[in-house]
Amino acid sequence: MPEKPSPSQRPHEFYIDAKWDKVIDTGLRRTVYGAAAGGLAALVLFRGSGARLASLTFGAGWGMGSTYSDSREELNAVLPKLQPPQPPQSDSQHQDH
Repeated sequence: MPEKPSPSQRPHEFYIDAKWDKVIDTGLRRTVYGAAAGGLAALVLFRGSGARLASLTFGAGWGMGSTYSDSREELNAVLPKLQPPQPPQSDSQHQDH
């Protein structure tokens, strides 16, 4: 049976895959928990279906927002910094007519 590569021998792509898996897992979990908390609060606090839907949506959005703020920092450390392409430089940028 082949041996598993040590963490120092793994390609860089595997670390990115593990980070994405963690981000997706955390995102789904927090969104569901936020929606459940919002739904529970909606059942207790509100009567109208519109207000209940708004509370449930607020809870789900809260979960997505907390995932985004945590994941942004985590993924920025792994992903390369992408720079926008620079326009070509010309020698005569400002010519007087």
